[in-house]
Amino acid sequence: MPATVVGVIVIAVVFTGLAVGIFWAASRGGLGGLTRIIQTETPIGRRIVNLTLVIIYIGFGIAVPLAFIIGNHAHASAQVGGLKLTAAEKQGRILFGEHCAVCHTLAAASAVGKTGPNLDQLQPNEALILHTIQNGCLQDPAGEPNEVCLGYGNMPADEVQGRDAQDVAAFVARVAGH
Repeated sequence: MPATVVGVIVIAVVFTGLAVGIFWAASRGGLGGLTRIIQTETPIGRRIVNLTLVIIYIGFGIAVPLAFIIGNHAHASAQVGGLKLTAAEKQGRILFGEHCAVCHTLAAASAVGKTGPNLDQLQPNEALILHTIQNGCLQDPAGEPNEVCLGYGNMPADEVQGRDAQDVAAFVARVAGH
């Protein structure tokens, strides 16, 4: 059963239990009746109150947050800005975070680099990204942007290689500007 379904079931059970408890308290005389039950000195009354509090604490303190954490973990990197990522693009996102995010800005990777160009603004195509990754980018001595790479900076060649470079290029090309 998917984790999101489990989360919905847990929430439904907790709130149904809460609704039943409120209904039960109302049938016992409202807040006055509930106060009498909570302040009871009988063993059964104390057990009921303690069990209710334990269920509420577990439900709201552990089960509900756990259901959301588990439910969202499986889909955390499945899409960016409404774009569903392929397995290669997900891998590219991870690699971008490890190797490129220090220098480049890319919202889809939560990267705010300052030395490299902002890829969200440039929105380069996959071929240009792959070429720049493989060959690096050296600043033109005249200070002009290099036309075969991305922007003005100096970037080492082969920061990532092979299939990893293709994955990064595919990810950046797909999400830049979204």
